[in-house]
Amino acid sequence: MKKNQMLLGAAALALVMAAAPAFADDKADAAAAPTTAAPADSAEVDALIIIGQGQSRQIQTLNSDAIGLQAAGTSALKAIDKLPGVTFQSADAFGAYEWSTRISIRGFNQNQLGFTLDGVPLGDMSYGNHNGLHISRAIASENIGKVELAQGAGALGTASTSNLGGTLQFFSRDPSEQMGGELDLTGGSDNMHRVFGRFETGAISQLGGLRGYVSVADQKADKWKGGGEQKQRQYDAKLVMPLGERGDLTGFYHRSERREQDYQDLSFDMISRLGRDWDNTQPNWGLAIAAAAAYNTPGAKLPAPFKTVDDAYYAGAGVRNDDLYGASLNLDITDRVKLDATAYQHKNKGQGLWYTPYVPTPGWGVAGSTAAPLSIRTTEYDIDRGGLTAGLTVDLGAHRVRGGFWHEV
Repeated sequence: MKKNQMLLGAAALALVMAAAPAFADDKADAAAAPTTAAPADSAEVDALIIIGQGQSRQIQTLNSDAIGLQAAGTSALKAIDKLPGVTFQSADAFGAYEWSTRISIRGFNQNQLGFTLDGVPLGDMSYGNHNGLHISRAIASENIGKVELAQGAGALGTASTSNLGGTLQFFSRDPSEQMGGELDLTGGSDNMHRVFGRFETGAISQLGGLRGYVSVADQKADKWKGGGEQKQRQYDAKLVMPLGERGDLTGFYHRSERREQDYQDLSFDMISRLGRDWDNTQPNWGLAIAAAAAYNTPGAKLPAPFKTVDDAYYAGAGVRNDDLYGASLNLDITDRVKLDATAYQHKNKGQGLWYTPYVPTPGWGVAGSTAAPLSIRTTEYDIDRGGLTAGLTVDLGAHRVRGGFWHEV
């Protein structure tokens, strides 16, 4: 109900704003018509001046209030699912299980979209990319100030190589001018709990108005089906130093420690045969062993309800550690010339693993051996990238010219 009220309010506001110019024109036309009955001062009409800034493409913005309507810990991607043309899917209620998340905008897939956080490129946010990380590992959702969605051909001002179908830009909340804090506690089904704490230094006059915040988020929940759990701890920090009236210098640091166990990918056929609650066999080790042994034994029959050995594995999991840090400069060189630049560094270490029935443990099948008919396969993740983005904007009155560059190694 609250969401409906907000949408109606926005619609009413848009209607009033749209009607105001027409109302002013009607008054002006009426005043311009010759009449002898009207008072002499009826021709004096207040001027209605509307000043706006155009956009080169369709831009939709979601602020922190809209993001805050979601349950604590919900991915900001799930919050934008309400926008026209946007489709978001995930295997979990929070939209945070990264392997399963998929977002498309007007038919463009995720690997055709661009993503940034405070100007820092996040790549295409796919699970195993080499040039970025998912927004759910980049910053706690409570620290996101707004999300801007640009639909259509890629925005040239965005540091991305994949923004053919649109761009999602995330912006973090700035530190408060006042000292204070925030503490949020959330609990739910499947042993879910989340703790979020944020401390604000406020503006420190002895340090030229320097202000900052540090925050910690810790979340853990059992999978809603099957065995295993998903947990993450997120650290965020941001400092802003005013540079007089001309701009500011910002430093940021984000660290994520994620440990999650996988849901099994389900096809339509699998859902039809096995039901939507079907998952990997953990904690049923015996069923996983039986399926793997049957697969590796010619002529053996898979145990029910398996149709293929890929219907379920024992388990799969992902371990990811990320560090993202850097600094940004926003400076008005003159009243008409503005410079913005961001230097960043991102390091990732991780591992993805699953119990594969395709490769038995060496020694399986040998008399007296205790080796299992399956083994563990791993995928190693290692990212170490750094870069610099910079732009110069010149205001020429009726026109505005902007140029910039992006370099990453």
